[in-house]
This record gives sequence, structure tokens and C-alpha cells, in this order.
Amino acid sequence: MGIALRVALVLFLAAVAGAAAIAFSNSQSKEYAAASALGFGRLASPELQLLGPGFSEPQIDEAVEINTDAAEVNSFDVAVATAQAAPDLRYTPGQVAGKVQATGNRDTLIVTVAASSSTPERAARLANVYTQQYLKLRRASERARATTVKRALRAQYRTLTKKEKATGRGGGLLAQMNTVEVLRRVGSGEPRIIETARPSAAPASPNTSRNLLFGVLFGLAVGIGLVALRAETRNRGGSSRRRGAAPARGDTVTPR
Repeated sequence: MGIALRVALVLFLAAVAGAAAIAFSNSQSKEYAAASALGFGRLASPELQLLGPGFSEPQIDEAVEINTDAAEVNSFDVAVATAQAAPDLRYTPGQVAGKVQATGNRDTLIVTVAASSSTPERAARLANVYTQQYLKLRRASERARATTVKRALRAQYRTLTKKEKATGRGGGLLAQMNTVEVLRRVGSGEPRIIETARPSAAPASPNTSRNLLFGVLFGLAVGIGLVALRAETRNRGGSSRRRGAAPARGDTVTPR
């Protein structure tokens, strides 16, 4: 087989594999992606930290903290709330959980909420509704904890005598109750949305360019392998024929 024919065979197989990859990509349903971003702070338990230095939390590694926050965003409760808040998307909680993934960004306190769907608009809406429902659930939890802390402070205040209530101890408890009440009504403001999801025109999957590249590379590898195998087979066949050939008459030595 000549060099030109070998090159033609390799290119032909690469073209066939590339065409197959494109056909495979076109047969798949398109999925679009959209992402929002949440910025977190260090107030893991603000209703306690606002009470004073004695309630401050220990320093936690940022990577551990942001991954913990991301796990909280990935809670199935958020998927349930999203399915209920956006019935137009027609997703069950399980489908929402499968289409949304929250990931902590390394060396930051930012969590990315990525969603996928059949259209760019549905993907963006899913990501935004999911983010909003997470904030809503977190705010409700924060409010409930603040209410519990305020009740505990009020109960402690009631145990004081009139004299104690008039002293710094009583005044300190009142100040703490007022601070926690502000938190209960307003919230800590964390996390906050730092980027809303927007529709993207380019589908996230299938990745036709990547599939085409893999297909062409696979075709090239197969073509080169076949050419090398054929050359090796011919070389072995030629060697076998030379070893098995009978000696010529002129080369025969007749013993005396």
C-alpha cells in the first residue's frame, strides 16, 4: 500500500468518525444551562453572635465553610419548595434536584447555583427560583431561631428582681432582646444574590464541537492503527516466505 493510499485511508476513517459524532450529537436533546451566584459571609449563627463576644464562633477554614454552605443550598427541601413555587416548569422535586447543582467556588465565599433545562429561559428561571426559595427557607429558619433566642432572653429577664432589672444586667438583657428582634424582623442580609441567572443561547449539551473532536481523533487513531497493522502483517509474511524458500540448485553442496 502506497503512502498516499495510507494517508487517504486514515483521513477517510477520521471523516467517517467525525460524521458519526455529529450525527450522535444531533440525535440528542439539547440542554441549556444558566447560573446564579450567592455571596456568603461569616455569620453562620447570627442570632447568637449578636449577643456578644461570648457567643462568637470559632474560625473555620474558608474551603470547609463554603462547601458546607453549598451542601445546604443543595438541600432537597429547596428542591421541594422550588417545584411548588414554579408549577409552570412542571418539574417534580426529584427532577429539580437532578437539574440544579450548587458548588462552592474555591478561595471565595461564593456559591454558584447552576441549572439546566430544555430552553435557555427555563434554565434561567429554574436557577433564579431555586435561589430565591433557598433564601426564603434560610430566612424563615433564621427568623425561627431568633424567636427562640428572644424567648430565652425574655424568660431570663423575668427571673430578675426589680433591682437586678434596673442594673446593668437587666439593661444588657433588654439590649440583647432588642438586637435579636431587629434580626428577626429584618434578617442578617446573608447570603445575598450577587448575580442572577440569564438565558444563554448556546446549549450546554450536547457539546457538538467536543464530540466532533473526539470522533476525529478516534478515527485517526483507528486509521493509523490499521495501517500499522497491515504493514506489520506484510512484513511478517515476507519474512516467512524467505525463511521457507528452497535453496537454489547452484547452491546445493554434494558430499564427496
